[in-house]
Amino acid sequence: MKILAVLLAVVCVSSAQFPAGWNYNPYLYFPYSALQPPAQETAEVAAARASHMAAHAAVARRARSVEDTPEVRAATIEHYRAYNEAALANGVFAFLPARYANMPWAMPQPVQDTPEVAAARRAHLAAHALAAARG
Repeated sequence: MKILAVLLAVVCVSSAQFPAGWNYNPYLYFPYSALQPPAQETAEVAAARASHMAAHAAVARRARSVEDTPEVRAATIEHYRAYNEAALANGVFAFLPARYANMPWAMPQPVQDTPEVAAARRAHLAAHALAAARG
């Protein structure tokens, strides 16, 4: 067992490397501090780059998603409703991803106040405002 430990130590020592060079740089042709500044663009290259980026921006403005027609939108909503009804009938609680914001059945909604609660809340806030105005 001792011979195995000695052999392992010899192998580790012989395979170890010393990072030579300036600032431990393995490439010995220049130190890290001797990096050259990046090349500067000529006026023609800068103008070509600006026109290229302007063309990209123009295409990006035109490449919006196409809105569905009302018929397609209604058919999609009806499809989602039918899918969800079939899934719930089979014991699966799954929703298709909601594409439209006006699908109140697709996502859980916060609890809404009843008209009586809303009227009581308005009266309560009015009483608070009156008390605050009195000082």
